[in-house]
Amino acid sequence: MAEPVIVDLLRHGEVEGTQWAFRGSTDVPLSAEGLAQMNRVGEALNSVQFSSIATSPLQRCRLFSESLSDSHGVQLDTLHEMREMDFGDWEGKGSQDIDETLLKQFWSTPIGFCPPGGDSFDDFSSRIIQGWDQWLSDADGEHRLLVAHGGVIRVLLAHLLNMPLAGIWRLHLPYAAWARVSLLEGEQPRLLFMNREPS
Repeated sequence: MAEPVIVDLLRHGEVEGTQWAFRGSTDVPLSAEGLAQMNRVGEALNSVQFSSIATSPLQRCRLFSESLSDSHGVQLDTLHEMREMDFGDWEGKGSQDIDETLLKQFWSTPIGFCPPGGDSFDDFSSRIIQGWDQWLSDADGEHRLLVAHGGVIRVLLAHLLNMPLAGIWRLHLPYAAWARVSLLEGEQPRLLFMNREPS
């Protein structure tokens, strides 16, 4: 009987700076609290036997992933397809600094939307799904970990659960959110848990 591929999805912790701002492509480090959040999850992950770990190239994901892959003694893949959306002129800005009409459009349905000077949401979601499929193309009964961003993980969960991408903001993913999915050929993907607290 075929074994499912298990993938853990982990969002990075809190970052430095104003706590609500668009920071898609901006390579900001984790705050002290963000490091503590990731260390708590890291302790819980020590009991999991990963076959490989993948990360976004941005340091808020990558530095933790490098440390974890070293401690687990497993391969680390840096997946540029899993970087966060580039918000262009919105980078570093809070909602009070962005045109209200555009922002409402983005929150109501990002499909077909492109922030001024940034990535189109459609291109962003397509590259994530393509990168996901490529990363898992050789997986067979493994347990893998992906450390990425809130937008990236929302797109993946919507894709796997056959949810409309227009509703991804309904998925609550706090900093250091931890989810797990099961993938078995011929079966629908299953969400095993989401936003689990490290014990």
